[in-house]
Amino acid sequence: MAAMHRRLLSLLLALSLALPGAALASGGGKAKKGDEGPIVDVAPVSVSVRRPNGRWAVITIEADLNVPAEPLRQKAQLSVPRLRAAYTEVLARYAHSTTSEKAVNLDLIAGQLQKATDTVLGGRGAQVMLGGVILQ
Repeated sequence: MAAMHRRLLSLLLALSLALPGAALASGGGKAKKGDEGPIVDVAPVSVSVRRPNGRWAVITIEADLNVPAEPLRQKAQLSVPRLRAAYTEVLARYAHSTTSEKAVNLDLIAGQLQKATDTVLGGRGAQVMLGGVILQ
């Protein structure tokens, strides 16, 4: 019985020593400062609206920004709350104007999100990349 406990303890000790080394070798799963790339993450935005027929509709988008220029990228990262507010407004207008029986008009949504992005950031230079749009 004592021999089994010693083997188990040895195995646990070996694993505990090996795992941190493997995590460090792989970079620890965290990006290094200045290694973020041109993508600015914008958390998903959802809007609930009541339709004229009394039913509720929910529209959700997942979007990121491609901002190659460093100064504009920094401004975009600082402006994410304002961007989310503008995206919420765009989605609310779209959700009020459509029915769930229609297919989602991605070109219209993308165009409106791009306009909102350009307005918030004060000009062009950031490209909206849609990851997903759901209308329920």
